[in-house]
Amino acid sequence: MDFRFQVNLGGILDVLSNHLYKSPDVFLRELLQNGVDAITLRQKHSPRWKDGKITISLEPGRRMRFRDNGAGLDEEGIHRFLAVIGESSKTKLVNGKIPEDYIGRFGIGLLACFMVSDTIEVHTRPAGGAGHVWIGRADGTYTLEPLENCPEGTSVLLTAKPGAEDYFQADTVRELVQYYGLALPVPVYLSGDSERLNAIPESFAEVSRSQLLAFGEWLFGDEFLDAVPIQTPHVSGVAYILPYRTGASVKTGHRIYLKQMLLTEKGDTLLPSWAFFLRCFLNTRGLRPTASREDFYEDQELEMARVEFAKAIGDYLAELSRDDPERLQKIVNVHADAIKAMAVWDNDLFLLFIDYLPFETSEGTMTGAALKKAKFGAWVNSVPKFKQLRPVFMAQGKLLICTGYVSDQELISKLAHTFSLPLEPLHEDQMDLVLDMPSAAEEDAAFSLLQAADRGLQDFDCRAELRRFLPADLPTLYAISDDVAFLRQIQTIQDSSRGGIFTNALDSLLSSVEARPLATLYLNQNSPLIRRLTKTRNASLLQSIVRVLYVQALMAGGHPLRGGEMKVINQELLRLVEFAGGTGKE
Repeated sequence: MDFRFQVNLGGILDVLSNHLYKSPDVFLRELLQNGVDAITLRQKHSPRWKDGKITISLEPGRRMRFRDNGAGLDEEGIHRFLAVIGESSKTKLVNGKIPEDYIGRFGIGLLACFMVSDTIEVHTRPAGGAGHVWIGRADGTYTLEPLENCPEGTSVLLTAKPGAEDYFQADTVRELVQYYGLALPVPVYLSGDSERLNAIPESFAEVSRSQLLAFGEWLFGDEFLDAVPIQTPHVSGVAYILPYRTGASVKTGHRIYLKQMLLTEKGDTLLPSWAFFLRCFLNTRGLRPTASREDFYEDQELEMARVEFAKAIGDYLAELSRDDPERLQKIVNVHADAIKAMAVWDNDLFLLFIDYLPFETSEGTMTGAALKKAKFGAWVNSVPKFKQLRPVFMAQGKLLICTGYVSDQELISKLAHTFSLPLEPLHEDQMDLVLDMPSAAEEDAAFSLLQAADRGLQDFDCRAELRRFLPADLPTLYAISDDVAFLRQIQTIQDSSRGGIFTNALDSLLSSVEARPLATLYLNQNSPLIRRLTKTRNASLLQSIVRVLYVQALMAGGHPLRGGEMKVINQELLRLVEFAGGTGKE
C-alpha cells in the first residue's frame, strides 16, 4: 500500500542539500547517529546486553546495507518516525527532554540518504515484535509491508544514484566512518573485516604521551610538539600543540565531536581565540547542536565548556613549568607570537608564560625571567630606533629592550607593573643614561662647530649638542620626542600628498602648532671625525658636513625622510666635492 510523507519532500531535500548540510557524505553520519541511538535505546531496555554493533555491507559502487542490532521499530513507530519529518523517537523519553546519551534531536537525518539514493529501504524489527520493510522514495511516497525472518534491529539499504557511486566504495566508507564516527562508543565494522573502524581509547587520561602523539600523527598527519589530555565535565579528548607557527586566522583542522559524533572541524565556537596553535580531538557533552549539527548553539553550557578547556590547557602548562621547563621553553620558542598575543589580555596565562617569553634587548634575547633580575632597563617601541641605539647601550653596559614587535610593549609594561621592576620607556630627556657631558674646555673648542650645526639644521627643526658616548665610531645620534615624531609623520604625509584632498587639512593642522619642539642631533666627542671638525673654522663646510651627518643619523634610526631631507645628501656631497677641488680646500 502506498502512503505519502506528511511534508513537501522536494522542498525538504532542497533544504538538506543546499542549505542545511555541507556535503552529501553526511548521510553516513546520520546513519551512524541513528544506529548508535537505536543501540543505546536497547541497552536502556536490557542493561545487561552489551553486544551492540554496526555493520556495513557493500556492493562496490552500487549498493550499501547499513545494519545496527539495536532497538527496531514497530508499525506504529515506522509511520510516526520515518514518515513524519521533524519527529524523533528520542524526543519525549525523559520528562519531555532528550536524554544526554542520545545524539539525534531533529528526526530528519534519515532523509539525508536521498542525497545519494533515490530510494531508502528499511528493514526493522523490535524485540518480541514483527518485522516490516519500509521503502521511501524521493517523489514523496513510501510503502510499508510485513517482512518475515527479519532479525532484531534495523537495516537501511541504499542504491547509488548517478554521481554518487564514490560513496559506495569501501575506502570512502572507511574514511567517512573514521571521520564522523571515530569517537563512537559502538563498534563499526565493514562486512568481512574483523577489525573495527573506530577503535580508540575511551579515555585519554590514562594513555601515555607517546601513544597520544602517535594517535595525533595518525589522525592529523603532523608530528606534534606535545599532547595535552583534556578531561572536564563538558569536554574530553586531546589538544595537540603544533610543531610550527601558525596565524590567528587559522580556525579549522580540529575534530570536535558531540556525544561521540563529529560535529565540526572549526574551533572558533568552542575554543578560546588564542587556541590557534592547537589541533584538537575533543568529545563534548551537555552542549546543544545547531539544526545542521555542524556547530554548537551559543548558551551558558558552551561558555562553561570554553572556560573548562582554557583551564585544562593552563593547568597542563603550569605543570610543565614545574616538572619539565625545557619542554615548555621549546613550545614557547615555536609559538612565542601566539602566546604573547594571549598573555596580553589573560593574566593567568601572562603569569604562567612571562618567565619563558623571549624579548630582543641590547644584551641579546632575554626571557621574562632574566628581565626580572635587571637592575634597570629602558624600552623603545621602534625597531629601527632600537637598532640605532643598541650599540650605544651595549658600549655603556646599559640595558635597552625593543618593544617594536606585536604585543611586546604591552607585555614589558605589564611585566614592569606586575613585579615592580625598574623598567621604563625611554624618552628624549632620558638620553643622559648613555650620554656623558663633555668638559668645559671641549665645549669651548666645539663652539664654532655647534654654531654652524645649528644653522645648518635650522630648516629641520633640529638642534645640535655635544656629548660623549660609545662606540667611538658612531659620530652622531638623532633623538626625537614623541611630539616631533608626530610632526615629522604629518610633514611627510603633507610632502607626499601636496595638491591632494587632504592638503588644506594638513596645512591647518601644522599651522596650529604654536611652538614646534626640537629634535636633537648629538655629536660624539669621542668620535675622531667630530674631534677633527671642532678644529675646522670654515662655517660653510661645517654646515654641509653636519647636514650629511644629520640625514645619515635619520636613516640609521629608521625615520622617514621628508622631501627636503631626501635632497640633502646629493646637494651637500656635491658642495663638498666642489670645495675639495677649489682653493678653499683645508
